[in-house]
Amino acid sequence: MNLDDLERLEEVTLSMVVQAIIDYKDRAVIIFKEETDKAQDIAEDVTREALDEMHIPKINLRLYGKADVKKAIYVFLPKAIPVALMLDTKTEKSDENTATIQMSQTSMCVRMKHADKILNEQGKLETVIKREKNTLQTVTIIVKYLYTEQVLGYRLNKIIVACIPNGQLQEKYNPDAEHTIWRTGRNAPTLGEDFRVRVKFDELKKHADWRVHDIPIQ
Repeated sequence: MNLDDLERLEEVTLSMVVQAIIDYKDRAVIIFKEETDKAQDIAEDVTREALDEMHIPKINLRLYGKADVKKAIYVFLPKAIPVALMLDTKTEKSDENTATIQMSQTSMCVRMKHADKILNEQGKLETVIKREKNTLQTVTIIVKYLYTEQVLGYRLNKIIVACIPNGQLQEKYNPDAEHTIWRTGRNAPTLGEDFRVRVKFDELKKHADWRVHDIPIQ
């Protein structure tokens, strides 16, 4: 698959996820308001339920990885393209500008400067996943829920859905440390925590506005 087709595939896959979240958001508001579980657990359930409601065409394959939702699906362009959808759910009270990911959740190489050092960390996710006789293009999507704690439950304020580029698109989105979509993540190396990184939504949008969707809550 050439790079233009790959980006088109990512765009269409993202649009499906965005529509699923939009269709489900009114119920999501009620669920956040009424549930007493942790906000992260609620968000993961809401995301899974939203995708299940859409009935995206699936492939009967099991995928592995650290993402909350791992689905082998077909995306039509108009030909049916096998996709490994890796979708991770985030929750936060205020940060609308970034999302923290683990290196196991991206196929890109993270190139950026930090503390006067150039970082060059390779993501652990494959750009293409092969299962049995199938070759699936990896598409990585983040759904981030912004909320406010209430006496009972939570108020859902906004949902952000973003697509992290496949590693095959490295030269366009993050060719070097000077041109990056990343910011240092919230990890503590001194405590032995794995390296994490934050993707910057505004930088993603500079390259391709369609990569980040804000879903307001009425």
